[in-house]
Order: sequence, then structure tokens, then C-alpha cells
Amino acid sequence: MFFFVKVFDDEKYAEDFIKGKLFVNRLSYFRKLEEGESANRGDKHEGVVSWHQPDQVNIEINGRVITELAGPVSTQMNWHGHLNVFCIYAAHSGEFDGVSEETLAAFKKQLELPEECQNLGEYAVLVTRVNQFIERIKISAKENNYGLTAGLVEYYDPDKFNGSFTENESIFKKRDEYKYQKEYRFAIDTGIEGKKAISLDIGDISDITMRCKVSDINKYLEIKLTENINA
Repeated sequence: MFFFVKVFDDEKYAEDFIKGKLFVNRLSYFRKLEEGESANRGDKHEGVVSWHQPDQVNIEINGRVITELAGPVSTQMNWHGHLNVFCIYAAHSGEFDGVSEETLAAFKKQLELPEECQNLGEYAVLVTRVNQFIERIKISAKENNYGLTAGLVEYYDPDKFNGSFTENESIFKKRDEYKYQKEYRFAIDTGIEGKKAISLDIGDISDITMRCKVSDINKYLEIKLTENINA
């Protein structure tokens, strides 16, 4: 991963983030969030542990088999809703193993913030030192005696995928209509049930971040190939 981007619709939230105050909602919040646009922040299928195509599953109630299902059948774990999740855009190389003059433009496109993400807000904070950011969250979680799992979200095709995920895997699986978000996720287990968000203080991160307008991020992004001094 090269850098993280967090988008905000309020400048104060961006300032708080730089101060190291992370606002972390429950997974249940995103499951129930209703939006005007699809594949945005809300996702009622968050934390799906199984996803079965209509022709690959049988449902029986009191001996009667239900046929002609309208769509895939999914199951979720209630306890996942109590997890607090912090999501951030991760600029990474994706399927690129290397970069050449021929692939440079496509590689730059891979790192650019998509228009759909830009629509989430006017203000952005770039995390320029990814490993340090992750480590500071780990330290804060440990100090608060919180459980923590983190990693890139993987995306599946809801029209083709048929199967199950482990309970831990499911937190990091989403339908591929969200693929543009290139999400890196921190799942925090406070051990407390409920719907309230938490504020996780990881300390000032102004030394590893840069604030800018969302509309300027892709303008700032520049990639150059270094010359091979051994050539």
C-alpha cells in the first residue's frame, strides 16, 4: 500500500482526524444506513457469512420446500453488528506486479481516488506513512483492551459467488459493487454490545498526514519511473 485517503464532508472532522481522534461506527450502523445512492457508505449485506445462489440452496419449512427463490440467500451474525469498524481508502498496486512506460498511465489510474469516493465529501486527509498509522491504531487498541483485526477488504461477485466465509473473514468481504472503494478496514471489538460509536484516540498524526481538497488529490498524484543506473 502506498497511501491512505480519508474523505470527510465536514472540515472539523478532518481536523479531528489529524489530531488522532478517530470516530468509529458500529457495523450495525452501516447495515441500517439508508442512502440516496447505491454502493456508498451503507451496505445491508455487511458481514455476510454465507451467500448462496437460488439454484444452489434448498429451504424447507415444516416439511415444505420453498422453490423459485427471488435471489441469493444470505446469512449474517448478529454479534458482528456490535463491532466498531473504521474504513479508509487504500491506494495499492492491485494486480500490477511491475510498472513500465507502457503501463504507467494505467498504474496511475489504479492509485487515483475514484469519482464515487470524491462524492463522499469535500475534504480529504492523506496518510503518507501507512505502516505507522496502522501501528498507532494497534497501540491504542491494546491500551484500551480492545480486540483488533485489520486488513484489505476483498470483493466478490454476488451473481456468481456461492459459498461461505469464516466469521472473521466475513467482516472483510463485500460485494464487488463496492470495489472502487479499495477499502482497508479496522474491526474493533470493545466487548460491549450496543449501537454507540466510539472515539479512538491514537495521538496526533500531523507528522504522517497531509490535508487537502478531495478534488485536488489526483492532481497532486505524480508517478515517475526511475532510471536503472545499472543499465
